[in-house]
Amino acid sequence: MMQVEGRNPVYEALKAHRAVKVIVAREAENEKKVQQIIEFSKSVGVPVNLTSITELNGMSETRRHQGVIAIVKPSQIKSLEAIVETMSDDLCLLLLEQVQDPQNLGAILRTAESAAVSAVVVPKHGSVELTPAVHRASMGGSLHVPFLTENLNSVAKLLKDNGIRLIGVDPKGPKDYFSENLTGAVAFILGGEDRSISPSLLEECSSVVRIPMRGKIESLNVSVSTALVLYERLRQQTTKNIILTSNQQS
Repeated sequence: MMQVEGRNPVYEALKAHRAVKVIVAREAENEKKVQQIIEFSKSVGVPVNLTSITELNGMSETRRHQGVIAIVKPSQIKSLEAIVETMSDDLCLLLLEQVQDPQNLGAILRTAESAAVSAVVVPKHGSVELTPAVHRASMGGSLHVPFLTENLNSVAKLLKDNGIRLIGVDPKGPKDYFSENLTGAVAFILGGEDRSISPSLLEECSSVVRIPMRGKIESLNVSVSTALVLYERLRQQTTKNIILTSNQQS
């Protein structure tokens, strides 16, 4: 079991059917958003325990609980093989190498959920895991996106064997990200906060793209880079679908 802290993350835990208990500070129970959480909890059969703000402060790992904490059960995650077996042109995976900041991982998971990413994969060592701080930073997005811990080199081989393109996002990439075709079944590979993608993973990429930098700073935060490529992919998919629909109607 793990705990999720904050009003939006707890609400998302209830929506995802992951919450098994909600703990509310008496001092916050009459606030509108907290009342919504209490009512939602009761409607889906999740018990609500009232306690003091002092006790909730003692439980909190993020120190930003906003008067409510949920205890959540582990997700029933499909294996990566099962996700790949259901492959379609909409399949989109994120392979994150050495992301160690909980705020960055949380921001990436929030964007991944919004952009309909199929799964996020991190290595077994050297990466931050799902923690209350990650759940908090993701605003609950982490509760909806499959999150897997695997050997990334083995994952890259599995994906290539199944015809999924691997696209590296790296400052040294030869092509701007918006000049690359990002549609179809793809997996984006990104490095960490201060590290490029490792040479062994770069070798597996069918293409490597960069985020163009016009100022003096050499690169963007990894969560910002992730958001840019994911939404460029959505833009390209939308444009492609509009063209297909127009051709079918003409």
